[in-house]
Amino acid sequence: MNGAPISVNTAQNLYWFGRYVQRAQTLLVGILESYDYVIDRDFDEGKNFFAKMGIDIEYKNAMDFLKAGVYGSHVGSIESIIKMARENAIATRHLLDERGFATLNKIYNHLMIGHNRAVSPTYLQETIDNFSLILGIFSSELDRTRAYQLIRFGQQVERLDLILRLYGELDMAAADIETINATARQLNRHYRPFNITTSDIPKFLAFLNNVVDRVIQNDTVMSQSQH
Repeated sequence: MNGAPISVNTAQNLYWFGRYVQRAQTLLVGILESYDYVIDRDFDEGKNFFAKMGIDIEYKNAMDFLKAGVYGSHVGSIESIIKMARENAIATRHLLDERGFATLNKIYNHLMIGHNRAVSPTYLQETIDNFSLILGIFSSELDRTRAYQLIRFGQQVERLDLILRLYGELDMAAADIETINATARQLNRHYRPFNITTSDIPKFLAFLNNVVDRVIQNDTVMSQSQH
């Protein structure tokens, strides 16, 4: 199954599934950490956290911050990210591990019935643990299929993207770039490793997206030409 043909659209769905799962898990951790500061140390910490991603967020108190982070009307809300992860998962259902898909559905269903309830730190931690389970499942299955390599590739790119957006430190990215290069090489034997060539983070992120496009396109063509 590792060399089975994968269309461009399916490859992109798998890649974005990986990105959205990693994004949800990372932002949930960040929201929970910011909540601790909003309570009694720095009321604006929640606003500062989302501002790093170009998102304006308003809240009245710490619990309201959790609600806004999970259900707010903005692209960084956990609700919107989980919906996008699920859409990509449904499109590639036949390629996904049953446990991972079931866990994502569990998260989604719990989320959908919680609109009129307060969001508790305990709920966030449980959701973080469930996303960690999904990430672990696809990490352990990485060597089995090209589909899971594409998912893992998405996770790795998202991790690097968020490191740069949240911390703004390119010197923290060396290990992640090495990991991305290794996975990209598995997906595309013609892939040429990249490195940091600029200190301009937006420019670097744009370059990274171009690398992703080339890997996915070439991976698909290579897979289909082998059959």
